[in-house]
Amino acid sequence: MGFIGRLFRRGSDEPPGDEPPGDEPPEQGLTLPGSETRFLPAGEERIFREMRTLPATDPRTGRRVFRSGVGISTTSAAEARQIAEEQARRALEDVLAGRSDALGGYAYFADRRAEPLVDVVRGPTGDLARITVNGYGAVVMNATSALFADVDTDDRGPKPPSGERQPARLSTVLARHPEMAMRAYRTRAGWRYLCTNRTFDPAGEDARDLLEELGADARFILLCRVQRSFRARLTPKPWRAGQRALPSFAARAIDREDLQRLVDRTWKYATTRYVERRGPDETLPELRDVVEYHDRWTQAMSSKPLA
Repeated sequence: MGFIGRLFRRGSDEPPGDEPPGDEPPEQGLTLPGSETRFLPAGEERIFREMRTLPATDPRTGRRVFRSGVGISTTSAAEARQIAEEQARRALEDVLAGRSDALGGYAYFADRRAEPLVDVVRGPTGDLARITVNGYGAVVMNATSALFADVDTDDRGPKPPSGERQPARLSTVLARHPEMAMRAYRTRAGWRYLCTNRTFDPAGEDARDLLEELGADARFILLCRVQRSFRARLTPKPWRAGQRALPSFAARAIDREDLQRLVDRTWKYATTRYVERRGPDETLPELRDVVEYHDRWTQAMSSKPLA
């Protein structure tokens, strides 16, 4: 089944369909920033998108392997091709080196940097995060140096126990890093952690090691490295809130009205619930706006059910 088919397939955690007539009007969510009628891919009127596939021979098996990359440019098709070739080359290097996190070139083939751009969180030294729309219509934060880690444990439904203990793994990690300040949030399927007193390079080994220690998904770790950002969903998965997905495609614009309608219809659910701070009570000045933006859009301080 294709991507769009999966979005609209029904199941226990899938969209049940449109709300029946007569339901109460949805609670109004936060107003999307700006005044544009459409959110443009990467914030640009024109985007060049190129895909390249490169071959190589695996020296261990003698088999021919192929890996693809996607390049995005706001300047030219030639630059997009160059980026795509570099992505494909890095994917080949991973698989030929036997790195298990290559995952078939998954992150190199993703083109999330061309998602519709909703907002930019800026600090004194530049962009702190870009706010985009993912493939099913959720608003997502792509942080440049604030380390987020989503760790799936189990799906306890929309109302996981408020006093539930965090995984022992977090305590083990913080015992090795007592200097690290971490905010802990409950999500529907597990936990989200945000480091507040240190910045990280998403492509760096320090970030990779910490994400692995915390138990983040291998695909998430690879995507951080390749696309140089830490990704955190801000609004609910639509089907968990009883709504249909809003398909959004990289390198294409999305209408403000459609996105605002989905935000409003899912606003009765939160995306995270703040639980506690672990480690020093410290937040770097350059990360305060990221924390505030994240907590406001995920409704982390509310008692709403999670989706």
